[in-house]
Amino acid sequence: MGPFSVALQWMLLYSSAALRDDPSEHLNLDEPSDECEEEAKLLQQMMLDLGFKGPMTKDHCDLPGITCSPHSCKVETIRCTTCAGHLPDYIRLKGLEEVTLTSPEMTGDIKAFAATPDLKILDLHGTKVTGDLEVFQNFTSFLTMQLHDTGIVGDIKSLTEAIWLQFLDLENTKIHGDLNVFCKDMQRLVQLNLGNTRISGDFTGFQGKMAGGLELLGLANTGVTGQLSDLVALKQLWKLNLRGTAVTGNLVDITKFYRIQQVDLSFTRVVGQLTADWKGCCRLLRSLRLQNSSVQFAPVGKDFGDLTTFSMAFPEVILPNLRYLDLTNCPVNSPAKNLLLPLAMCKRLTFLMASGSGVFGAMPQLKEGIIYASDGRRRDDFTFPMATRLLLLDLSYNNVSWLSDLPVLTGAGRMLFRENHQIKLSPGLLARALEKHIILDLRGTKLSNEEEALQLLQEGQLQTTDMYAYRDEIAGYTCKDVVSTIIQVTSSRFLPETLCKCLPGWHGHGATCQVCPANKFSDEMGLGTCKSCPANSTAPEGSTKLAHCKCQFGDLHDGACSCDKHQTLRDGNCILCSKLHLQCPVEGIPASTAKPEVGHARLEPKTQEARKCLPPDTSQRCPGSHDCGSGYNGTLCTSCTDGFWAKQGRCKPCSKASSARVWFLALLGGVALIVAAVLVYRRYWHSRGHSVSERASVESLLRKRMVMQAPVLLQMVQLWAVLGSLGQRGRAREALPELSYLEALQLTIGDVQNSFNAQCKLDGETVRMLAALGSPLLPLLLLLCCPMLELCRPGLGVNVALKTLTVLFIGGAFSTAELLSCQFEDGDGESLGDFAFRTALPHLRCYDRTGIGFWVDAAGYSSALAYGVLIPLFLVGLMVRQYFALQEARLFYASAEGGTPQHVTLRLQTLHGQLPEEALPKRLLAAVAAHMAVHCRGKWLVQLQDGYISATSSGGEEIPADHLDLMKVVADAKTSRNIDVLRSRRVAEMLTERIMLEEAKDRWLIGSQALLCKYMLCQDVWMHLVMKLFAVALVSCVSMSDAWKWAIAFSLGMAVLVGACQPYMWPQVSQLQSFSYLCLALTSVAFIYDWPWLARVALMAPVILLFWQVREPDCRAALAERLYQELESELPKLQRGEAHEVIVQKLRFSREAVP
Repeated sequence: MGPFSVALQWMLLYSSAALRDDPSEHLNLDEPSDECEEEAKLLQQMMLDLGFKGPMTKDHCDLPGITCSPHSCKVETIRCTTCAGHLPDYIRLKGLEEVTLTSPEMTGDIKAFAATPDLKILDLHGTKVTGDLEVFQNFTSFLTMQLHDTGIVGDIKSLTEAIWLQFLDLENTKIHGDLNVFCKDMQRLVQLNLGNTRISGDFTGFQGKMAGGLELLGLANTGVTGQLSDLVALKQLWKLNLRGTAVTGNLVDITKFYRIQQVDLSFTRVVGQLTADWKGCCRLLRSLRLQNSSVQFAPVGKDFGDLTTFSMAFPEVILPNLRYLDLTNCPVNSPAKNLLLPLAMCKRLTFLMASGSGVFGAMPQLKEGIIYASDGRRRDDFTFPMATRLLLLDLSYNNVSWLSDLPVLTGAGRMLFRENHQIKLSPGLLARALEKHIILDLRGTKLSNEEEALQLLQEGQLQTTDMYAYRDEIAGYTCKDVVSTIIQVTSSRFLPETLCKCLPGWHGHGATCQVCPANKFSDEMGLGTCKSCPANSTAPEGSTKLAHCKCQFGDLHDGACSCDKHQTLRDGNCILCSKLHLQCPVEGIPASTAKPEVGHARLEPKTQEARKCLPPDTSQRCPGSHDCGSGYNGTLCTSCTDGFWAKQGRCKPCSKASSARVWFLALLGGVALIVAAVLVYRRYWHSRGHSVSERASVESLLRKRMVMQAPVLLQMVQLWAVLGSLGQRGRAREALPELSYLEALQLTIGDVQNSFNAQCKLDGETVRMLAALGSPLLPLLLLLCCPMLELCRPGLGVNVALKTLTVLFIGGAFSTAELLSCQFEDGDGESLGDFAFRTALPHLRCYDRTGIGFWVDAAGYSSALAYGVLIPLFLVGLMVRQYFALQEARLFYASAEGGTPQHVTLRLQTLHGQLPEEALPKRLLAAVAAHMAVHCRGKWLVQLQDGYISATSSGGEEIPADHLDLMKVVADAKTSRNIDVLRSRRVAEMLTERIMLEEAKDRWLIGSQALLCKYMLCQDVWMHLVMKLFAVALVSCVSMSDAWKWAIAFSLGMAVLVGACQPYMWPQVSQLQSFSYLCLALTSVAFIYDWPWLARVALMAPVILLFWQVREPDCRAALAERLYQELESELPKLQRGEAHEVIVQKLRFSREAVP
């Protein structure tokens, strides 16, 4: 802000106040009025809000920074540069004309000034005040607004009504808008600074009426566009800042600003250079910033001649007041003389920066230059004015080639010539720089003449560090630094031969170094050539010591390569025997003849390394000799010799085969004990005095349920044995001898022959081969025979196939996985390569696809296709078949009419179509049986009428609470009734499906009737498919490294799925199935962590649960089924309209005798 502008601002402020006041309305200030007291209170409260720390005076107008009207007690001015409080929400001082609050800690919102329309001066610069400019959209009295460096936002057009505005500074705020809209009527603007805002637009608004008075224009880093020539009408402009805008134009347009003092066109698109037009213009220009613009600046041709013809008689100087010139990164691209000589007569030029501007060539003579005197004589020793005032000359990152003098101020001047390619210094220039304390920065620049620099070093005028302080690991050299604040250099470019040496691992001279080639090294700095490594040794490039030379065998000893003790020579190299898993008690043993370590064996005789044997019993099968242990042979001693039988990776002598029979008999004894316990329990129950019919009914229920639970237990035992493979490498299998015999329950040929030791009675290898091939194929052959049974009776083949899958599916799938499994790694996890062998047949290689290997692959992959794809597709077909065949059962439901606790009437409602008349009675019987099984207990009379059926209590009982029914426990009364209704409907649909299955003629439905009737609804048979896929997934993953994680995840997932869906007709079966899967998850943990006790607990827990469930032999679905069968037998009687009495009661064990 210029001095004349400031004076103008205050003169306008007080003159406007004087003109506004009317002397006839002056108040008598000797007697305070109510209005003054109110004004004082408002001011005191506001000053407290603003954070005023001083004492409050009696007269509010006497407070520091407060000015009141000379004719009233109204506050006109508030100035407080130390107030660090908060603007009040609403300023009630109506006569306020000036507010100056400039503490950086001041906060608040400018909406506080909404009720001060007479405000003329607002200065909040540098505070934390925020708000939107729209609060001032109707203010017309503004003269000055200083809001720069605040949090103000809004559109600049909000100030269009402030037509008296003269000084506006909104720099570094978040305002936006079009500059032309704002400046349209701003004829009185003197200073406008909108730098670093979101203002856009062009310079159209600066023409016409407004052109006269603007002195300062700041639009740096905004979105303003336009031509520089559009501003030439601003005749009073003394400061112009268009830095970082998209403004274009020519530099010569500046010559039309007669009062211009400061110009910043950095990072713009302005072009141009000095011409003769610059003579006599811009005499007030002090600062010209053109950094990163497109200005060439340096004159050429005739313009250069005109601007560099100097005369003592007519010393016409361009830019006589210029103090600061920045041409950094401008495209000057001219000789140094074209840049400097036109400015040589500038008496005030202090800073000249042209770094990276393409300046080249020799520096001109500015202290002993050429000029002509008034009499026409030539002077060759003239010192140009610029050389006497210049403090900084920056020509870094150019290509200056010659420096003859030091044209800067002695004792304070700085000359920067960094990163110029190569420069030559006039003799004595370095000494003069040291003498006159002129900083000469030559870092990154190479000297063409080093003689003077060497002499200064020898004379001690230039000092260096004692140590080699600088290291360049990429170029391979180290240098001493020159210790000088005057002469600043890069040692490797200044005096490389004197100050630099090559690093160890490099060779050469000075800073010109090359890395040592392979098989050579340098262990000292400054070596001209590298040393060679000893014979039979190699070293990488850049080796720095003899130890980097690695012998082709052994180690260095006295400059030669030889093997150490406990090493062996292998393929010309000395290797530690322990790395090859060999025993080398003495020196010089070849790797091909050394014995393997205990637990290791060779893949082939005479190979030069041994591999880790596979568990279990690694020390027995691989005892640390050239041969395998007793009973073992083959790759890694995994096969069994004659006289031994293979079982779970071990070879056991046939002489101990009798113990297998003992354990097998023990297993049969355990089964016998279980059967005996069941018989004793039955006898105990009989002894309690139950009636014969009641005992028969309960036994029938138990038999029926056991038929469904037996496959669950069989599957549990089979999968428990499958998970035993997880513990094959641990101690769990050794602590569970029963595991081998429980595997026989998989009912595969391999398990049967293991139980009876057929390998000892016949050729062992042949028996193992036949067992491995037959175990997966036998169940498939039985399935292929099932279609022929359909010729005997419809559905017989399907029935037998499903029973075969129930018994043999898991064993067959597990045998298939074992047949296809290969051992690709040794005991240490290293690849066996071509020696990989089949797990079930260790004498066969995995990559052997001919002969027996072909048939093994054919049997394995065909079995995998059958177990993994074809059998699941068969079950999918069964699901689809029943879905469409039994769809009618889901198209109607029973609705109760006028139901009471003692009487209910049921009618059938269809969702689609009409139910046949002949099918209606049985459907009604199913509906009433389901209703009574869920809702009723005691004696009930059932009567069949035309189109409906009714049930009336003749001695009903209250249904006892079921504490194991979690849904009923947590539900309220209404929800509990809804649950019973849904269960009744589900049971009715079950009975209807049973009726349709009895009437079915489809072979698939006839054959699968036993399977479908296991489930509550036939559509729940999808669970059977899921359990088969689970078995396939489990047997497939047991050979993986992280199989236990998958086993636990699969088992827990199935436990949750079965527990949540409750798919079986008997809830006890669903509970047993879910609990069995949970026990399988525990079994996985037990085998992984070698906890045999947990494995036994997990095996016995389902059996214990089974016996516990005997206490509750009945369920709702079974009760409904019995009620339906009884009512169906009385159907003729019911059709005649007669009533039939039924007893609705679950069967259970009782401790009291039945009377």
